[in-house]
Amino acid sequence: MADPSEAPAVSRATEDGAEDRKEAATMALYVALCLLAALIALPEGGAAHAHVLGIVWGVSVGLALAHWFAFRLSARLVGAGQIRWHDVRSGGAQLTGAAFVALLASVPVLVLPESWELEAVETVLAVFISATGFAVARSGGASYLRAAVYAVAVLVVALAIAVVKNALAGH
Repeated sequence: MADPSEAPAVSRATEDGAEDRKEAATMALYVALCLLAALIALPEGGAAHAHVLGIVWGVSVGLALAHWFAFRLSARLVGAGQIRWHDVRSGGAQLTGAAFVALLASVPVLVLPESWELEAVETVLAVFISATGFAVARSGGASYLRAAVYAVAVLVVALAIAVVKNALAGH
């Protein structure tokens, strides 16, 4: 077993950057999953299909604000009423992740005909989630085939979570 004292020193800036990327990615995946669940729950051919962009931004901003509120309050609770610089940076990274997903999901709405918007946004969100799974597997040393299988498994789990969320909400 290697001696931990022999491990290369990681700079604080490198650790902070990795933590910020993790916070942004976590929030992006959370918003993507919740947004996918909300879109899947829409009734077939309903009036909501004409308001996909509003749904994308309403869900994304609503989740980001709710998370930001809870995060700030819990940071103060744990910090004895104070918010540390780390908490401010983490909150900013989380909002960035939510905004990224909202922008990503907006692209198909802005470039495709209205009749394709809903399915295209759902596809973009599914690809984002599975591509993240693929990147996770590849960063862990998996082959392309194993990473693709992992990406599919991640997508299946994400869709199962969306279905359960909708079933529990009565959709």
